[in-house]
Amino acid sequence: MDIHTRTTKWSKGISEMDVLSFAEKEIVCNKVAKQLFVICVTIATLILIAIIAGMFEYPWLLDHMTNTAITVSPAHSQAGRSGGTMTSLSYMISVLAVMLIPTMGVFYTIKKPLLKRETRKLVEKKLADTSSTDDVLTSVYWAFSNQEYGSDDAFTKDIIDYIPDNKDNWNPNGIAINNRKVCIVYEAFITGSEQLRSNEHIVDLTDLDEENRIDGVFQTDIKAHLMADNGKYFTNVELLRKIHNQLVFKDLGGNEFLEGLEYVDADGSTPVYRLMTGS
Repeated sequence: MDIHTRTTKWSKGISEMDVLSFAEKEIVCNKVAKQLFVICVTIATLILIAIIAGMFEYPWLLDHMTNTAITVSPAHSQAGRSGGTMTSLSYMISVLAVMLIPTMGVFYTIKKPLLKRETRKLVEKKLADTSSTDDVLTSVYWAFSNQEYGSDDAFTKDIIDYIPDNKDNWNPNGIAINNRKVCIVYEAFITGSEQLRSNEHIVDLTDLDEENRIDGVFQTDIKAHLMADNGKYFTNVELLRKIHNQLVFKDLGGNEFLEGLEYVDADGSTPVYRLMTGS
């Protein structure tokens, strides 16, 4: 089994590994494969030592395991050798079964817990290494629209279908921001505060002064406050989907193409990012 196939098979059904990229899953699977090899070899060796020790402790067992000779007349020596070989083979199969069955049982019993443990260790390391000042969502292509998404799966499907490059660059369950709250600042053209959502406010209220109205709209910066569903961190898909939904029915002045999030500052313990868009 090659590394790619093993990683795909082993990571299937383990939800903890969803936050990892495929390369990170390979790292986890390779580490667990080495651990399983050492554990299984150790168990098989201990069983073999126990069998050998049992032979010396109980002579009848040694006689039974080595009883492969069959006394026959010279005329029947070939048949005797064949019978001895078959008897020896049956004993060897018994020994192998005694060694392999418990070893394979341990292998399949501890494989998933080991994968989960190594995944948690890698995620914790990623969270510790993730800086809130890093720019994020810079490697995915997307155009904001008036379609609102209630499902991460549906949103991910549309992102992957949007452009071929997203299939390789988009890791929906990867960790985007290691914080339970984030503020997103974006520029929009609005007719007034009635267009704001409950989690939004105008950065500078003077932008809504009547003298700043041009062609019936105000050009202003809006700050949106977002909360992570898991109360710990934002995944790429959750963060981008929530940003997308914030912009539904907002006039972006033709700049509807995502260019990423640029770190601006921190509002207390909450990081603030500016949404970068282009035409």
